[in-house]
Amino acid sequence: MLALSGGGDSVALLHLAADWARARGRRLLALTVDHNLNAMSADWTRFAGEAARAVGADWRGLSWDAPQAGPGLTARARAARHGLIAEAARAAGAGVVLMAHTLDDAAEADWMRERGATLGRVREWSPSPVWPEGRDLMLLRPLLDERREGLRGYLRARGQDWVEDPANADERFGRSRARAALADANDEALPLEGGGLHHLH
Repeated sequence: MLALSGGGDSVALLHLAADWARARGRRLLALTVDHNLNAMSADWTRFAGEAARAVGADWRGLSWDAPQAGPGLTARARAARHGLIAEAARAAGAGVVLMAHTLDDAAEADWMRERGATLGRVREWSPSPVWPEGRDLMLLRPLLDERREGLRGYLRARGQDWVEDPANADERFGRSRARAALADANDEALPLEGGGLHHLH
C-alpha cells in the first residue's frame, strides 16, 4: 500500500513500487487524500487515480471533508491525512504504507526544526502518528536516499507527468520557506537507479 498525492515524488514511488510488486506477483493499493483545500484538488485526485490504474495498481480516493482555514492548517491537514490513510490501511488488512519522502524532505524538516518547528525526524521506518487509527501500522520511506530532482528525471525518462502543487512555493508555509532556503545549497541530483525498494522482501 502506498500514499499517492500525484506529485513527482509519489508518482515516482508508484512506478517503482508497481515494478517491484509486478515482479513478485504482489498486489499494490494506492491511496489518495483530497484535502479539499485547492480548487484543483478534485482534478489532482482524478489524475492520481488514473496514474495508479495505468500501472496496474488498485486505487482508493479519500476525502477530508472538514477543512477550516486558520492557524495550524498544515498540521491539521497532515493529521487528517494520516488518519484517513490509517483507517483505509486497516480496512484493507495492510500493516505497512509506503511514503514518498526524499532526502530533500528530511533536510527541510531539519531546517524547520532548527527554527522551532515541532516536527519529528524523517525516518525510514516509523509508526503511524495517529492513535488509535494507526495502531500496529508502520510507515516506510524507501526513497530517503533519493533527491527530488532525481525522481523527476526518472519520471521524465519514462515519459510520465505529475502534479505541481502551487502551495509548495507559497512562503506562508514553513515547508515552502525551508524549500526555498535550501534550494541554492542542493547538490546536483543523481540519476535514480530504481533501487529505492531494494530492502523490501
